[in-house]
Amino acid sequence: MIDKKSYSNLLDESFPGIKANIIRWEALGFSWSSVPFLKEKNGKYVSHVGFLEYPLLIDGRQSNVGALHAICTEITHRNLGLASTLIQEVLKWANDRYEFVVLFTEIPQFYEKLSFKYIQEYRFQLPCQHTKGSQSLTAVISPKDNPLFMRMFKERAPVSNHVWMKDDGMITSFNALFATYPTYWSLHYSSSIDGFISYLLEDKTLHLFDIIASKIPSLDLLLDHFPTSIDKIYFYCYTP
Repeated sequence: MIDKKSYSNLLDESFPGIKANIIRWEALGFSWSSVPFLKEKNGKYVSHVGFLEYPLLIDGRQSNVGALHAICTEITHRNLGLASTLIQEVLKWANDRYEFVVLFTEIPQFYEKLSFKYIQEYRFQLPCQHTKGSQSLTAVISPKDNPLFMRMFKERAPVSNHVWMKDDGMITSFNALFATYPTYWSLHYSSSIDGFISYLLEDKTLHLFDIIASKIPSLDLLLDHFPTSIDKIYFYCYTP
């Protein structure tokens, strides 16, 4: 049986604030379903690799995919190969259960040594000339907007039928609240589309991360929401 206190302490030491974020996230109705793989020394956990199901749609078909997350080792036990050993255990465990396993990292060279294959990520750029918009957007704030958040993700339409992560809000809410609580990072509500637009603006460049709505609006309607003219768009959520 897992020692929950030692487990959560290791996570919070490695990712400060994560224990409080789990409590906020569970208030939405989600449960911590990560499968933990742990190394113990002298009665306490010192290394962790978490495994989550990752609901990926490829060409319209839901694939049985897993993801590694929250890989960490207590500072006094680093460079001993503990996390690497755990990763190999996870991959062996997942081999007959999942089609493949993904990992998002800023150090791909390290994980390539552990049998991962580096896959280049892409964003799609579109030149654009659009004037300042007239539609309104409001930031999404917890806990006031939690019911709205859950409804949006329950009703959302796929953004792409080629490659799309079918999240019911579990992953987005955890990451967004962890980043900028009490606001949901990058999420803004539009009453005109009855949906969320996830974005950042840099001068006149729009970084469009996601659209969460029961019907995907036209690009012109989306662009009519921003308080400045737009001359370039980067798409992160759409695979044409």
